[in-house]
Amino acid sequence: MEEIKIMWEAIAKVLTNSNALLALVFLLIFFILFVLLARTGLVQINTNSFRMGADLRERDIIRQQKEWAHTYVMALEHDVEADNTKYNGYFTKYILEIIYDEIIDWITYNHINLQSDYIDIKQAKIKAIVYSCPVDKKYRTKEFEKKIDKWTEIVIRKLVLIREVYK
Repeated sequence: MEEIKIMWEAIAKVLTNSNALLALVFLLIFFILFVLLARTGLVQINTNSFRMGADLRERDIIRQQKEWAHTYVMALEHDVEADNTKYNGYFTKYILEIIYDEIIDWITYNHINLQSDYIDIKQAKIKAIVYSCPVDKKYRTKEFEKKIDKWTEIVIRKLVLIREVYK
């Protein structure tokens, strides 16, 4: 209890001192500078109950990658030449959404690179996703697999490019 009384007396002395205005201005400038540094991501405070200074650039990169990937994958519906009489065209949209979910995992884990082995693995995974669905025989051809490989490589290259541009 005595420590609290001493603390408040010290604060009262500082505030009633002739240099109080100068001390308050210094504290205000320090606080504004700290907030600016936190917003740019140069200073970060992470505790169990408080987080300050999240990297805005990283969020912007992820947002740009997500938006581009969604637009690109959904635009593939017209390149697939799907049979829209089956399920009112929603079967193709369903498969594209599953593919988009997989790409979101790539973006989230943030390990996308241009190594040929990485691209091969992702191409195989996308083909496995497509062929795990009951697609028609016309999509189970080497030509369609080449299209999937090309689309997957385009996605990977563009996601890496977006990260480089927005960094």
